[in-house]
Amino acid sequence: MVNKKGMLLVLPVPFLIKGNRLFFETQACNGLERWTDNFDCAIVAAPTIPEALAAQDKTMTWRDTATLEKPERLELVPLPWAYKITDFISCYSSVRSQLAELIEKSEYLQFAIGGLIGDWAAIAALEARKQGRPYAIHTDWVTHDVVLKAAKGASLKKRIKAKVEAPLIEMYHKRIIQNCDLGLWHGQDCYSAYSPFCKNSYLIHNIHIKASDAIGEKDLNQKVLQTKIDPTLRICYAGRIDAMKAPLDWVKAINLARDKGANIHATWIGDGILMDEMKALIQKLGLDSCIELTGWEKNRDKLLQRLKDSHLLLFTHVTKESARSPIEALVCGTPIVGYRSGYVEELVGDFGGGAFVPMGNWQQLGDLLVSLSKDRQRLSQLIREAGENGKRFNDEAVFRDRSNLIKKHLGVSTHPEMLTPQQQQSLV
Repeated sequence: MVNKKGMLLVLPVPFLIKGNRLFFETQACNGLERWTDNFDCAIVAAPTIPEALAAQDKTMTWRDTATLEKPERLELVPLPWAYKITDFISCYSSVRSQLAELIEKSEYLQFAIGGLIGDWAAIAALEARKQGRPYAIHTDWVTHDVVLKAAKGASLKKRIKAKVEAPLIEMYHKRIIQNCDLGLWHGQDCYSAYSPFCKNSYLIHNIHIKASDAIGEKDLNQKVLQTKIDPTLRICYAGRIDAMKAPLDWVKAINLARDKGANIHATWIGDGILMDEMKALIQKLGLDSCIELTGWEKNRDKLLQRLKDSHLLLFTHVTKESARSPIEALVCGTPIVGYRSGYVEELVGDFGGGAFVPMGNWQQLGDLLVSLSKDRQRLSQLIREAGENGKRFNDEAVFRDRSNLIKKHLGVSTHPEMLTPQQQQSLV
């Protein structure tokens, strides 16, 4: 019997190969380092994005995996990029066999599912089930809901594809989750959708913010005082410019607030497929002087400083996705103001730091901006609450908590059937 050790982690976040160097998304690299804080070793398997496709995505920042901390504790396994049905079928058998070997030699199994065709984490879950192995499932969005809502306004072909895929994904993921031994759900929306199918379900937060990134008490006090006298309402958002984030609603809410007398300067930090459409709407509404589109900011320190300098994060997400930007905003002492969802309501539920309107109601959101622009006492209180709330979040704490849950529910002490007969006898 193979001596099992460490954790196998199968992710949807891709590797990138350039020459003989292997790259991984920068924040995901931080995640790998935090896992090695808690496990002696880890195998990480993920699809490998074609270099030409990676060059088109301006929102990804890459890090050479040779620079990772404790590289001796990590085994990185690039898998095929197989999101086309023909590619998936052609390499399915070989990849499943590869995953089977990795599962056999790993003590703990964690799979981050996220799709249908080409989702190797889901295939790993099927293989673990076949081997009778306990495994954890992690996700940070309700995939079938995201697929449907992201297709709204798209071409007829894409809408039809989404209507076919969404129920298949929903059934597929339900089956995988029903067979798992541990559910790690990032955010309330994911927890509400998936926890009924898994007896050991936990609401977790998947973040990469350091404790040192949080706004200090002195700076928070100064921000509160400055907010009361600043004539301009400073708004920001950081993320992709695509349908999931409803960037056009974001612009319309600001326009309504501006037309009702609010003095606003708003910044969207990011890039995406709706950038041109967003620019056109800004120009049409005459908002060039009060909305700034910066493009993607690769420097994390500059991004966090932008958040700290803002009075609020304007949040217009319309899908069940647990984005990191609201948590980052709280850490920076910046309240979340926007569309209501289970995710953001849970983030501010105990400690405050948010104000919400019904999802899709950009008119009401614009009115809320006007109200906060006038009522600086209320806005200052939200900032104070956000700063206190944000102290809860840092990468070391959340990865330690997740690691403890994995060891509790998936380890040999919980599942003695994973031991050899001799090892089982020693427990008697």
